[in-house]
Amino acid sequence: MDIVAVFLLCIAASSVSMAAFTPANNYLLACGSSQNVMFLGQTYVPDSSFSLKSRGDSYVAASNSTAPFPLYQSARVFRSTASYRFDIKRQGRHWVRLHFHPLSGQNLTSSSITVVTEDFVLLHNFSFDTYKGSYLFKEYSVSVTSNSLLVTFIPANGSVAFVNAIEVVSAPDSLIPDQASIVSPHGQFDGLSGLALETIYRLNMGGPLITAENDTLSRTWENDAKYLHVNSSASNVSVSPLNIKYGDAVAPEIAPNYVYATAQTMGDASVSNVNFNITWVVQVDPSFSYFLRVHFCDIVSKSLNSLIFNLYINTDIAVGSLDLSNKAGNLDVPYYTDFVSKVPADSDTLTVSVGPDVNADFPNAILNGLEIMKISNDAKSLTGSLPVETLLVLPPKKHKTGTIIGSVVGAVVALLLCGLCYFCLVARRSKEANQGSSWLPLPLYGNSLTMTKMSTVSQKSGTASCISLGSSNLGRFFTFQEIMDATNKFDEGMLLGVGGFGRVYKGTLEDGTRVAVKRGNPRSEQGIAEFRTEIEMLSKLRHRHLVSLIGYCDEQSEMILVPALNPVLPREQVNIAEWAMTWQKKGMLDHIMDKNLVGKVNSASLKKFGETAEKCLAEHGVDRPSMGDVLWNLEYALQLEETTSALMEPDDNSTNHIPGIALTPLEPFDNSVSMIDGVNSGTDDDAATSAVFSQLVNPRGRVNKAFVRRKKGAMKREEKGQVKVCVGIDLLWGALVNDLSALLPILIPNLVMEGEMLQGDGRLGTVYHFKFGTGVPNMSYQKEEIVELDESVHRIGLQVIEGGRLGLGFTYYKNTFQLTATGDSETLVDATVDYETERQETNAPPGETVTTGIAFIKELEAFLLKQESN
Repeated sequence: MDIVAVFLLCIAASSVSMAAFTPANNYLLACGSSQNVMFLGQTYVPDSSFSLKSRGDSYVAASNSTAPFPLYQSARVFRSTASYRFDIKRQGRHWVRLHFHPLSGQNLTSSSITVVTEDFVLLHNFSFDTYKGSYLFKEYSVSVTSNSLLVTFIPANGSVAFVNAIEVVSAPDSLIPDQASIVSPHGQFDGLSGLALETIYRLNMGGPLITAENDTLSRTWENDAKYLHVNSSASNVSVSPLNIKYGDAVAPEIAPNYVYATAQTMGDASVSNVNFNITWVVQVDPSFSYFLRVHFCDIVSKSLNSLIFNLYINTDIAVGSLDLSNKAGNLDVPYYTDFVSKVPADSDTLTVSVGPDVNADFPNAILNGLEIMKISNDAKSLTGSLPVETLLVLPPKKHKTGTIIGSVVGAVVALLLCGLCYFCLVARRSKEANQGSSWLPLPLYGNSLTMTKMSTVSQKSGTASCISLGSSNLGRFFTFQEIMDATNKFDEGMLLGVGGFGRVYKGTLEDGTRVAVKRGNPRSEQGIAEFRTEIEMLSKLRHRHLVSLIGYCDEQSEMILVPALNPVLPREQVNIAEWAMTWQKKGMLDHIMDKNLVGKVNSASLKKFGETAEKCLAEHGVDRPSMGDVLWNLEYALQLEETTSALMEPDDNSTNHIPGIALTPLEPFDNSVSMIDGVNSGTDDDAATSAVFSQLVNPRGRVNKAFVRRKKGAMKREEKGQVKVCVGIDLLWGALVNDLSALLPILIPNLVMEGEMLQGDGRLGTVYHFKFGTGVPNMSYQKEEIVELDESVHRIGLQVIEGGRLGLGFTYYKNTFQLTATGDSETLVDATVDYETERQETNAPPGETVTTGIAFIKELEAFLLKQESN
């Protein structure tokens, strides 16, 4: 049925369901208005005769020019803290809805607004200066346990606060339960009825926008399309709202019937394996818990017990093998379930997915509606960590002048004494520290328990808190706020590059010093060893030809280094690398060698060394190789140097480890399955070569996760496969490069359940995290990095850097797709797996990877052809 027709039917049916609940308290205020205002079917009355308690004055602002709605043509402006008092006839849960629009010509855009009730902080320091929209609507749900409710507006110092409209409306007590299921770890969340909630998202799946006048409780539901992770994975379905039959378990107040009358189901991708998930991705604030209500109604099945599917929140199964017929009792009967999910500090997204169950006869999944509400934190705040008591500024009391002067003098003396004691204590501890270890533990991760005599450990939280390193000659300690200010909150416009350790930003300190801010990636555990080593090493180095370390930051589990950025001389006068590169490009690197080495170095080894250095000097970080790849090639250059003169010169067609660098084969090898013994010459003494680099490499980081060095007896091999598809090369290449992490779970969900881009933008250096499905035995996840990307020849290579194959006897594992156009709509795909293993047999033959790669390409072909036909 057409969506517009469904919507009209919904409006016609809404009057039946809306009459079920009548709020005991229903205050609708048009602030600053002199007359009643109609908005979305409701009448808002002027606030002039309403109870307003203010310690200062307020005034009315009005404008008819740019206001998007009549309700926003007036506002009440507060120069100081002011409170609206609402008499509560019936205690319980209430909606508190606030409307804001900065009227033109009133200088309200820069206003800083804080809103609190007696118990909860609803809004803190909001300003339209940093907000992209022209108006703001906020909806909260609070439990009122007294005979009145105060809604207080607090302007920042030197600023004003304002509001255009306020709603305080009773809600059914049963609307928000006291308990809900916790997704991960599985458990029960208690005490919801006493907490404040803020509506973040309310989505009508597969249906149109539902405004307040068409909802049973004056709520607004938006369409879900822009939150779908892959649009083609879902298909809209709808029935008449009159078909929806409410049972005893679900009242119309939970959601109107036209929410249940539309839904998203699995899109028909015309592929042989339709076991993919439909996923919605929403932005949320970190470090908060969220209340999720998921709405279902089986409007697609022809018989009972035929629709069985799974519900996922983030990567966790919230409900497995959900049979809607069993839960709701019949077709077209609404059903909902509630959850609580905690969003960690290092994440700003929340995902909800539905997908078919393996036991279902007819693979399908459905979702009708989704509500996501933020839960107030331990400070009883919905924004920040400051409680109401801290934000409410009490009026100053009158004191005698002598008392004030005496108090001030006493406070100053006390501070001076405390400062002197602190200085003596720090000096003493600094002396003790210099006699012991040169490294103090950094509280890098919450689950670390680094303990020394200079750290204090919290047994409750399991974290180590340490004295600042500023007194241990390791450079200046920067607070995280100072780093944020220097980089304009890590503005992407100030990004200098991206590497294995993290991202590097350009920054400016308060005194005008230009710095580089190197921020470790908080989403992985890579880089801890490098972070410690760089601070220890760089803090001791001071040379006019070396970048000096100014300081570091380890607040809030961050790993941030702050080196200097400005060169002391123009680039062309100090950049030795550019001078050396001119000789490298001429193929005459030996002209700048130490004269004592000229003629004594194998030319193939020198060439390999020069090519590796050239790659390391790429302008953009994403084009530079990882430290593991650099070390691999340096050791290879060493092996070339130590071999006999029978070795060949480098062949540009030989296998590459760093893209663009040719490797000289150490011995002849077969073209189909190539094998290079890890050490053909030399002894175990060459292990010392790796030790030289060990202090610069994280032993748990990206180096050993990929391939540090070829071990004795290790074998390098290759498996190949080929398939031709009826898809143009540009379309196929675009899907591989831009949508790989999203497409794998859709097309081969039994093998790849989830795909996530941890780092990068799909270009060279991008790191993916893949969570394997039941079809992949002995492996739960795998991280892969794009180490080869050549658009001119349509070649992409991904190397396993953590988990997966590296835990099954492989020391090196790389998947490569090479695309060749054989016609306007035909492409030949070569799938290759290069791997290295210390033993002949493994539990995961690489041939399986080639087979899987070919199967994925075929599924992708069907998927793309279906999209083109639509």
